[in-house]
Amino acid sequence: MARQIGTGSEAASGTGRTRSIGVGVQSAFLDHLAATGSVEAAAEAVAIAPLQAYAACRSDAGFAEGWRAALRVGYDRLEAMLIERTAAVLTGASNDPLETPDVLFALRLIERQREAEAPSGKRARAGAGAADKTDAAILKRLAMLSKRHAAEEARARRTQEGGNA
Repeated sequence: MARQIGTGSEAASGTGRTRSIGVGVQSAFLDHLAATGSVEAAAEAVAIAPLQAYAACRSDAGFAEGWRAALRVGYDRLEAMLIERTAAVLTGASNDPLETPDVLFALRLIERQREAEAPSGKRARAGAGAADKTDAAILKRLAMLSKRHAAEEARARRTQEGGNA
């Protein structure tokens, strides 16, 4: 069963033609959107124009809800990647610093998504400075973890140097 999706240019031209996006294509699009977080990549994967996807999102409430669910999966994936990165640094499997612009940006995105999904009363009670407080707490925790990791590395080096002497 295909759903008919009209684009703005078709409506403006008066042709009345629509390009359909079938349920299977919609499902595949949403799977790719959840995996990549990119509308363009998801549209390319299912051979439709991104504008068709946006039009479908506007005109089909079920597809729009699927879109939101796919983005939530994307945010969950992003959070899991950050947890994995932090664990790798803490266990010594990675020497990458925790406080980098990409990590801080990802944390901010996750925070904004959570704020947007919170019930409106909860958002109002949180106040305007809640995001800044959360950012500061996260940055403080990352700095502490980074210092702990550096201290553990220094201790391991001293132990190794002492054992080699």
